[in-house]
Amino acid sequence: MKHLITITLLIVTLMLSGCGQKLPPGMPKLYETGLTITQDGSPLTKANVTVISGDYSKLPYSGGGQTDAGGQLRLTTEGRYRGLPAGQYIVTVSKVEGPDIALPAKVVTDAEIAEFDKLTAEIRQKSFEVVGEEFADTETSPLRLEVPKRKTSVTLDVSPKVQRKLAVDTTER
Repeated sequence: MKHLITITLLIVTLMLSGCGQKLPPGMPKLYETGLTITQDGSPLTKANVTVISGDYSKLPYSGGGQTDAGGQLRLTTEGRYRGLPAGQYIVTVSKVEGPDIALPAKVVTDAEIAEFDKLTAEIRQKSFEVVGEEFADTETSPLRLEVPKRKTSVTLDVSPKVQRKLAVDTTER
């Protein structure tokens, strides 16, 4: 009976060790990485977060995601693999707030296109960035993330809240 238990445990261990995600050839091991983004002491919801390797020539991977209601996200590499390779990363954060205007699902006729263009122009005119400009650019972001060779979770702050108008697109179709 003792041998049966040992063999069963060995089989279960071998099965579970093969249950990880399949990574592309050459991709290093990924480590589960959680981020919480805060602003003025509160979670920043629906913020777009990107992480880019601090030395892209040696570690050519990036990741990111969007924060949930608690300002949290689990980072993925290349948009599909859970976790990040161990290393140093630059973090960028952006979030646009604006009016809640429903866009039509079907845009075919000239009149529908004109209405769609009018609505998107209104949305753009009334929308603004709430995260400081410095956080949205890899060249100026002070946010850094170190991913160790283990599961990790980090909180980063992007205070204070700003209301920066979006650049207006003046190109025509």
